[in-house]
Amino acid sequence: MGDPAMEALTVDLEPLRRSAGFRDILAYERICRIPPHKRFLAILIAVLLFAAAMLIGLWVLGRSDILAVAPILGVFVIGYTVLAAVGFVWYAVGLSRRVKVAAFAWQNGWAYADALEHTRRPGAAFTRVLRGQERAVVACDDERMPFELGIHHSVSRGQERATVQRPFAFVELPLPSSVPHIVLANRRRSIIPTLGLGRGAARMDLEGDFARTFRLIVPEGYQQDALYIFTPDLMARVLDLGSGAEIELVSDRLYVYLPPSTRFDRAQTMAAVLTLAEEFHRRFSARTELYRDDDAGEIAARAGVSVGLRGQRLGGRGVSVLAVAGTAGVLLLSAGVTAFSLFGGDILRTLGG
Repeated sequence: MGDPAMEALTVDLEPLRRSAGFRDILAYERICRIPPHKRFLAILIAVLLFAAAMLIGLWVLGRSDILAVAPILGVFVIGYTVLAAVGFVWYAVGLSRRVKVAAFAWQNGWAYADALEHTRRPGAAFTRVLRGQERAVVACDDERMPFELGIHHSVSRGQERATVQRPFAFVELPLPSSVPHIVLANRRRSIIPTLGLGRGAARMDLEGDFARTFRLIVPEGYQQDALYIFTPDLMARVLDLGSGAEIELVSDRLYVYLPPSTRFDRAQTMAAVLTLAEEFHRRFSARTELYRDDDAGEIAARAGVSVGLRGQRLGGRGVSVLAVAGTAGVLLLSAGVTAFSLFGGDILRTLGG
């Protein structure tokens, strides 16, 4: 019998193949210590009472003949009732998915958290928001495949609204040594904001088919270090396993960013993600285990710092392309409305003449 540490990790995907029942939801809320006012039954009762109140209000309005004068009131009543029902269904679907992910984690002896805040992950996608929340977080500390995964949401309050970004799924993997800050940006599907990230950094186009999908953002002077890590054989596996993903190496962590629509509650998706996590951990660990920055300096080397100051963090915070496009669209619309209000009458009279 071989070394147990080298044996393949066995994962039970059966909990992801079953639907979450009512008892499973109640048990999940109790184990995760969800506050009573946020639990399934409390929200269901609140929605039912709201719907009943709206229907009674509609009946009263009909009896008083107000609807004959202002039928828009009935539209509002019915609209709010439908909106509450749709919102509850959306909430219930999300809750049932988290229940399945939790059952999967517990079945395999892994840690699970319904929600985490202020986790302070070093990835650029996490540090650009002042307040973030992670949902359905699974953590495995097995040395053959240590990882954390979940869905990240940015949450804003007051002046923090400017930091809101799209949700994204992530997989965090540890590295045996600190490495330069490198982002493998996806040309076809941008997941994390990279516009403005790496001001003054080098943007490297990879060779062959890789260039059509990915682009490397590297601190200036660390191009050869990036090529040492992202070898052609490693990039081939990245293309096979994560062609729709983006990758970031920062400090001693590797992040795989996935679209927010990633369904960790599906057995097929989870199996693919675990395959990616196992192989990326093994391959990137082999490429970074002995990494040392020759330009870090003697003092840094004696202190055990493996990366120089210039290579530790890319400049800039990154801006979402969709946010820029949305802002530009609003400004153009406002300018158009203003121009029409000022000169529209003259233009119409000219056209009429």
